[in-house]
Amino acid sequence: MTALYLAISFLTRFTAMQSRKLHGLIAFALFLVAAVVYSALSDKPVDLWRVALWSMIGVGSYMVLSRLFGFDPHRTRIAECAPAYMHYVDRWELRLGQATLSMLGGIVVAARLFDAEYFVTAVVSGTLSAWTYFAFRWYVGGYRSPAAVRK
Repeated sequence: MTALYLAISFLTRFTAMQSRKLHGLIAFALFLVAAVVYSALSDKPVDLWRVALWSMIGVGSYMVLSRLFGFDPHRTRIAECAPAYMHYVDRWELRLGQATLSMLGGIVVAARLFDAEYFVTAVVSGTLSAWTYFAFRWYVGGYRSPAAVRK
């Protein structure tokens, strides 16, 4: 009972940035569960340590690159009176696209340099775990509020 209380009180203290970290950890765990389910259903062995490492790299790099390229769906530099398509292009196509392509390129290069023997596992784990993070944040409402104009 006290463990449940501690867990709930810990999770409710998260700020917006910390919720990104929490969502990243949850997406990481969800992807590992998906890897275990895939392994069980396909009857093919999966190196969970390798999947975990590349998943962590994928989610972490995606979070960092999204922040670096300024992808924050709650803030924008586009005027509030600008057409909706301008806000869409700025937020989703330009900023998120830069982060996604940079993450994919970085994962491909890192996998080729450091884990060439398991290149496909590395790239799939890194990119799909980052996609899991994005989809999870979208599902829980992390991207829903309208953007405020940044000054």
